[in-house]
Amino acid sequence: MSDPWDGVSIDLSALQNVVGQVFRLPSAQCGPPVPIGLGQEAKYARVYSFQLPSRAVVARLISPMKPLFKTESEVAAMDFVRRRTSLPVPKVFAYCSEAANPVGAEWLIMEHMSGVEMSTAWSDPQMPQKRKLALELINLYDELFRLRADGCGSIYYRVTSVDDRDMLINSKSETKHSRTRRWAPLSQESLLPPPSQTLPVFTSEDYVKLLAFNGDPPNRDYYDLPSREKCVELFRNIYSLYPNSTVFGPSADQFNFRFSHGDLHAGNILIDLRTGSITGIIDWEGAAFRPLWSVVCGVSWFDEDRQRFLFGSQNPANFEEDAGIEDAELRAFFRTKMYKRNPDLFACFFGGIELRAVLHPAQDDPRPYGETHIFFGSVSQIGILE
Repeated sequence: MSDPWDGVSIDLSALQNVVGQVFRLPSAQCGPPVPIGLGQEAKYARVYSFQLPSRAVVARLISPMKPLFKTESEVAAMDFVRRRTSLPVPKVFAYCSEAANPVGAEWLIMEHMSGVEMSTAWSDPQMPQKRKLALELINLYDELFRLRADGCGSIYYRVTSVDDRDMLINSKSETKHSRTRRWAPLSQESLLPPPSQTLPVFTSEDYVKLLAFNGDPPNRDYYDLPSREKCVELFRNIYSLYPNSTVFGPSADQFNFRFSHGDLHAGNILIDLRTGSITGIIDWEGAAFRPLWSVVCGVSWFDEDRQRFLFGSQNPANFEEDAGIEDAELRAFFRTKMYKRNPDLFACFFGGIELRAVLHPAQDDPRPYGETHIFFGSVSQIGILE
């Protein structure tokens, strides 16, 4: 698959100058850009830290995979969640959603979040810290659960709401609830004519169709469409089994669209090893309102989907990697506390697994990278489609 950064020329000196402008500092006081993160994640964004006299900040450069919309949505989502929850979301100080700027790519300047990635630190905390982390993950899901809309889709700021005259940081403007400043007004080239954008949808079935067909109208290869149509058909059949459910099923759609991170894996959750507390939730570029059942699956060790059900080419793992009684107790603790905190949340976590299993191949890559054909070969073999 092609590299989205091909042909993109990044000017890190210009980025350093931008950081200085935002914080009213000479660029020499910003320190050199230090790259953060490597590997596959760099395909979607390149991240650099800058040490300022009084703080560290992070600059996130966005790959040109979905120009304008991805950056605009990420900033609006982070502001939205910071205003309406207690979750530790980075504050964005300024951003530019157009690549035609001195840096050469869209960018965000935001606060540096402390902690280590949950994905690299799971073996270090003791059981009390893991229990604390379990409670924090439940709180994360519960707070997002309370952000409701009547349909699926991303959120954005108005295109003319902010200009560059007040984008500089000062003590009066830097509050938790302040609206993030655009580095410059959006250009006419970005606004006229408006880019094509998928409209919101208002049922879970239409949401699955959007993912399966890669947009509306469909943008799948002719040879790839039959397997995606089969995903939609299987989803429709399973969904119809819950006609009276308050959390999934056709009658629940009007209540069921909640805000979600969109890519909530353990690499995007930072934790304090000493306490087990979540110190930061990062990378909100996929955030949007979605059906609740589609995202409440736990994170990393707490994700039970692949333990209990067929996903892609993988048979259920049946918790065979659990080390012993402590793991069983921690799972029981997580489930029990989630149920006590929010029974609907628990219902989606424990009961929406078969819907997420169908959603996975629906949105998977085509051959030879994707596993949709393997999934349907497996479900046919065990009789799910009969």
